[in-house]
Amino acid sequence: MIGVAPRVGAIIHSRDTVGSTQTALAEFAGAGAPEGTAVIARHQTAGRGRRGRQWWDEPGESLLVSVLLRPRVKTAHVPQLSLVAGLAVAEALERTAGVSPRIRWPNDVLVGGRKISGVLAEASSGADGGVTHVLLGIGINLAQREFPAEIEGRATSLRVLTGRSPDPGRILAALLESMDRRYQRWLVEGFPTLRQEWRDRASTLGERVRMPDGGEGVAVDVAEDGALLVEAGAGVVRRVVSLLAAAEG
Repeated sequence: MIGVAPRVGAIIHSRDTVGSTQTALAEFAGAGAPEGTAVIARHQTAGRGRRGRQWWDEPGESLLVSVLLRPRVKTAHVPQLSLVAGLAVAEALERTAGVSPRIRWPNDVLVGGRKISGVLAEASSGADGGVTHVLLGIGINLAQREFPAEIEGRATSLRVLTGRSPDPGRILAALLESMDRRYQRWLVEGFPTLRQEWRDRASTLGERVRMPDGGEGVAVDVAEDGALLVEAGAGVVRRVVSLLAAAEG
């Protein structure tokens, strides 16, 4: 991983309503937009998260942003960007709102055990297996006072946490600055240099988790390439690149 990218957020396209910031940014990417281009919106009518899940928001209550990245890496490295972005979100919220975020592997940011932010990294690759671009989507709950019943016990917002109306512009600026700094470091040095900081903010380590094959284990570490290491019993440690859920009980 070498080279220095243009500043993240150097070009920002602001929209009132979009289907999703990811879809809107994909159009700019296809037209040759430079790395660092971002799309922000007050509302998404078809926002999405990992595994095709819907991202719920009401107009003006969330920070919704997607950033175009063009790292010269193989697609296997792209999931690391979710971890890098999680660090950027956590730092931005800590600096601007005084909360204490934790990161749930691979792409959620929590405060008080409830989700306040999610990250979605979607890559396009060329015939040589190299990445042509990554659409890095970030959603942060800002001004919600309440949530739909199906997520009410699992989600939170800065307004709920602090009792104040957050400043979206200030949070966006802090997020882009933090993301830019960490992305530049990741390009040059890779994830291992950010690994300890991620560990220090992780909520997942020590938790019992459910793996894709249905088996359960305890998350014990994150590998240098960003994979989760899970103690599956009898001294067996498994590398996991996706989870079904935190295990119950």
